[in-house]
Amino acid sequence: MNQTTKYSILALTCIATTLYAADNTIALPESAQATESHTHNEVYELDNFVVVSTATRTERLLTEVPIKTELLGGDDFEMAGKYDLGQAIELLNGARSENNCQNCGTTEIQLLGLPGKYNQILIDGQPLFTGAAAVYGVDQVPTIFIDRIEVVKGGGSALYGPGAVAGVINLIPEEPFHSHTHTSFDYFEIDGSDAYTAQFAAYHVPEDSSFKFSVYGQYAEQDPYDADGDGFTELVERDNTVVGTYAWYDLSEKTRLRFNYQYIGEERRGGDHLNKPEYESELAESLNTDYHWSTVRLEQHISDEFDFALSTSMVYFERDSYYGGNFGDPLPPVYDPNNPNDPHNFYGELESFTYYVDAQFNYELDDAWAGSHVLTWGMQYEDEDIEEDNVNHAGDFITEINDSQFDNFGLYLQDQWMLNERLEFVPGIRYDKASTLVDPVLSPRIAARYTATDEWTLRANLSSGFLAPRVFDEDLHITVANGERQVIENADDLDEERSYTVAVGSDFTPAAMDRTLITSVQVYYTILEDSFDTRDTGTTDSSGRDVFERYNTDGSTVFGVEWDVAWQLHKQWTMNAGIAYSRARFDENVEVFAGNDVDSDQYNKTPDWSGLISLNYTNPDFIDFYTAMKWTGEMDVHRFIDADAEEGEIRTSDDFFVLDIGLSKSFLLKGDMLLTLRAGINNLFDEYQDDFDTGADRDVSYVYGPRMPRTYTIGAKLDF
Repeated sequence: MNQTTKYSILALTCIATTLYAADNTIALPESAQATESHTHNEVYELDNFVVVSTATRTERLLTEVPIKTELLGGDDFEMAGKYDLGQAIELLNGARSENNCQNCGTTEIQLLGLPGKYNQILIDGQPLFTGAAAVYGVDQVPTIFIDRIEVVKGGGSALYGPGAVAGVINLIPEEPFHSHTHTSFDYFEIDGSDAYTAQFAAYHVPEDSSFKFSVYGQYAEQDPYDADGDGFTELVERDNTVVGTYAWYDLSEKTRLRFNYQYIGEERRGGDHLNKPEYESELAESLNTDYHWSTVRLEQHISDEFDFALSTSMVYFERDSYYGGNFGDPLPPVYDPNNPNDPHNFYGELESFTYYVDAQFNYELDDAWAGSHVLTWGMQYEDEDIEEDNVNHAGDFITEINDSQFDNFGLYLQDQWMLNERLEFVPGIRYDKASTLVDPVLSPRIAARYTATDEWTLRANLSSGFLAPRVFDEDLHITVANGERQVIENADDLDEERSYTVAVGSDFTPAAMDRTLITSVQVYYTILEDSFDTRDTGTTDSSGRDVFERYNTDGSTVFGVEWDVAWQLHKQWTMNAGIAYSRARFDENVEVFAGNDVDSDQYNKTPDWSGLISLNYTNPDFIDFYTAMKWTGEMDVHRFIDADAEEGEIRTSDDFFVLDIGLSKSFLLKGDMLLTLRAGINNLFDEYQDDFDTGADRDVSYVYGPRMPRTYTIGAKLDF
């Protein structure tokens, strides 16, 4: 059975199941139907009632949180046709996802103009996005189970430990309050290449039970895409399967138990001759991954003043990989398992296991000294073990590549000090002891919010973060440049990288416009001490790969300004816009290509300027319409000319203006079943890189800008 046939059967099965289940499903109340049809709430409603938790690890109204928290909701993903984390984050001003490899499609998310390793991605507050899983996880995690994404920019290590340097991205799952189901099928035509995505989610909330749960899944398939006709892929061939469940059980009015499990399985392949074994290709990267995560959490309210939560999480990750190829040379006439340059020996097997323990306690002091206080304290422990072996085409062991272990123990304390209704301070501090560091690390933070008037809210914070030496996601991706396989390792004397961020900003909601407009501005300045960079060591490892070393530089600084506005123009029209300036520079020039003495003070592929504007029209009696423009400014991009001689160049990209448009129409069928038909064009003007390297000797990391060319999409969704 070919993949398209299998996929069609899966889609038909989902729809048939939905049609059958509709006759046995509790009817949605009118309010639920409105939610399911994705009519947007007015701006002032969102402003007053949205509850967030990432900035303080306690639930707070968005308008009252002392540290700016940016929000993306499930309606935003659907309206814009974004089905994975990497696509969804592009809807946020000052955030962008970047493809880092033509062969395998590894992707990172950038905040504050810094690369992906500087931010921490959480799943419902837990760091389930481990180093091994993060290599390809950005476009593996679907949006189907996400209620909202909360983003807090700046150092977050005072609450979340090592890794939260540029910010924290927290994916909050949807908790149901009524039973409902939706299933969807979408087709994408990517400049002649096909892709499909099928999703389902079912939520069950019994009327007479304290137990509720959700079950969700996704199957996505993408054909390879060759932009320049050289026979080598720019977008990989991939099959992605996701299944997961969340459960909530209220043991009593004061005790709740939460559980979740998710499995992601994916096969991806890039390069040339995808129908042949990898070692017969001139250039190939292939990955077969199995990614499991699970969390159990107990929430206990002791009294009105005191509560705590205990949780434990597990991440298990397996990956079979191939990086390399024969680069146009004939295969050796006799196979030699001891020859590190034989393409039969370029396979790898990786296994990673991570567990995480978290205990948090909250105590409220209403009539304490000089106002009220909410004290939050707790501990966290993380342990990650990674084993990776080099094997041959038959799976026989050749040599050990990686056997690393990282653990970190953290203690934190925070005080949400409300002096009065208008003024609040939030000091906090955290102690961390990482296994890769001799000395512990202290991360302080203080934030303040002042509600000057009913229209003006002012915020300021001083935060810190740190990045401890460990195996990062980029270390587990083998890049290929000019026929040379490359790997990154940490220097023996690598110190932690520290960050200090000062941020000030304000929100303005003019009463004269009936609070239908919200605008905000945020200015931040970040100092990075002992910033990480990489350099060629001139050596190879036991499997024949060129070794690049991560080392400490003199440091770097980031200065940025972000401005956002959301405006309910009319009951049916909503506009969002923003512009971001983020200037990230090393304090001293760093070596980029040693062979021809090329250096720079700029980070690779991090533009100074970006912006976006979107316009939504919602009319259940007519159509829903969406359009958005995402601007990415010019950036410096590193390109190898001769990897063996360590020679290269720095090119400056053009600006990119990516315009997306979409239409949808909903039809009410029998039994309160809602059918939504949708169509759209992403990247209408085909703003896409036009100077890819070609052939087997290309620099596969020389890829930048929008991740997809012009793409046409049609789809259908069924809600009941």
